[in-house]
Amino acid sequence: MPAVSFLPAAEAARVARESNEWTRKLVDSSNGRFRMFALLPMPRVDETLREIAYALDVLKADGVAFMTSYQGRYLGDKSFAPVMDELHRRKVTAYTHPDNPACCENIASGVPPVIIEYGTDTTRTIASLIFSGTAQRCPDINFIFSHAGGTIAALSDRFLVQIVSMPNYQQRGFTSERVLRELRSFYYDTAQTANPMAMAALTRLVPVSQIVFGSDYPYRHSDDHVAGLSKIFNDDERRAIDSGNAHRIMPQLKQITIARN
Repeated sequence: MPAVSFLPAAEAARVARESNEWTRKLVDSSNGRFRMFALLPMPRVDETLREIAYALDVLKADGVAFMTSYQGRYLGDKSFAPVMDELHRRKVTAYTHPDNPACCENIASGVPPVIIEYGTDTTRTIASLIFSGTAQRCPDINFIFSHAGGTIAALSDRFLVQIVSMPNYQQRGFTSERVLRELRSFYYDTAQTANPMAMAALTRLVPVSQIVFGSDYPYRHSDDHVAGLSKIFNDDERRAIDSGNAHRIMPQLKQITIARN
């Protein structure tokens, strides 16, 4: 955060390119310890498409990284359709991280935006992807959402019952079954949520196969999350969360792990 959305288009493209090239050098010198998701110069679509091609074809990035919103526009926004269509064509893994949403930057609650607004912004972009039709149109993007999807589990009844009962959504083919299927096609990480409350809600919404490890380092450490998850999941489930699920959507990571062992 804040990525490069505050920069003019040409400068955003330059900074993203330099960042990705530097990260590739870090990966190459790490003896397999690190891998990379590419920074994109969003919300500039033409520049982003060029960087997707360079990052995946030349730098061999393992995926791309998004913020949940860009100047009030969420990932399902129609202006981003060319980006999503290209990622779908390439079957890319796309990690997302929340941002300070444009709608809520000056709320005088005394609580920093990271505490409430980050999780809420994640839910907004999930809603945007589903109810714009992007998730149905682009099923081959492996979206990973931070922090167990934010507030998605708490709001699931509104997604599955309330909104699909509205005539305009019914006319567009939305049903509870479709929305649940799309929610369960996404991946959700454990950062800041490796606790019984959050995981109980998430695992009622999605199977363990859709949960991947995250720690939110440096704000929290991996040890905290390993300890928390160990109290909730059995050994097979923890192996899936720790690495197995990530290996399934990014098999190149498994190959590197095997090579290093």
